[in-house]
Amino acid sequence: AVDSDSVGGTVLTEEAPVPEIKYDSVTYEVSDEWLEYNVKLVYPKEGPEDVVKNMRKAILANFGLKQSTGEEDFKQVLVKDYKKHSAEAKSELEELFAEMDEEDRVNHPKYGYEDDITLEYAAPGYATFYSIGDDYRAGAHGMPWQYRFTIDLQTGNQLKWADIILPSAKGKLKPLLKRTLLEQYFENNEDYIDHFDLPGAEPALVENGVWFGYGAYEIAAYAAGMPECVIPYDKMNDFLTEEVKAIINK
Repeated sequence: AVDSDSVGGTVLTEEAPVPEIKYDSVTYEVSDEWLEYNVKLVYPKEGPEDVVKNMRKAILANFGLKQSTGEEDFKQVLVKDYKKHSAEAKSELEELFAEMDEEDRVNHPKYGYEDDITLEYAAPGYATFYSIGDDYRAGAHGMPWQYRFTIDLQTGNQLKWADIILPSAKGKLKPLLKRTLLEQYFENNEDYIDHFDLPGAEPALVENGVWFGYGAYEIAAYAAGMPECVIPYDKMNDFLTEEVKAIINK
C-alpha cells in the first residue's frame, strides 16, 4: 500500500500502481566449422530499477546463468555463451571423428544450439515469457525444450511453484492436471503416458488460466512431443495462493 485514508471508520487502501516496463531484444546468430548458434533474448530495458534488475536476473537464470546479478550486458552474455558452446562442439566433434578418413572429417556434421526467450503475454500485474530451444549434439535428434515462466511486475521476481500453487494443494492438483492434459493434448488416449507426476517446469500464468508443461521424455516417449495444457482460472481457485490471485485480479 502506498497510502490510505479513513472514511467513516473504513480504511481504504490504494494499491501501488503496476510499473510500466519497456522491452528490447538481442539476437546472436553465428555459424562456424563446428556449431550453428541461434539465440534471441527479450529483456526489460526501462522501468523501476529494482524491478528491471530482478526481471533481468530471472530471464538470465532461465537462459542458464543461475548466478546472474541482473546487471550483465545481454549481448556480451550471448557472445560468451556462443564461445563456450563452440569450444565444446569442437572438442567433442574432433574426438568423435578422429577415427574417420579425411573426406568424412571435412564433411562432419555441425552441432546446433538454439534458444529463443520471448515475451508471450503481458498483463497489468505480470508478464509471461516463452522459452523454446534445442541442443543438437549429433545422433538422431537434439534435446528440445519449451516452457513458460511468469514474472510479478511489482517485484520483478519469477513466480515459482510455491508462489502460484498452494503447497498443501499440490497433491490434489494431480488428478485435475492429468485429466486436462489428456483432454487437451493426448486426445483422451492414456496409452501415450508412460508415468505421471507434476512437471519439473514451473507453472505459468497465461490469459485464460495456468499453463503446465512437460519436457521431452518426462512423462511420455520422445515421439509424443512436449505435453502441455492450460487449466482455466475458474477451475484453479482452490489451488492458487492468495498472492497470485491478487496478481491475476489486477
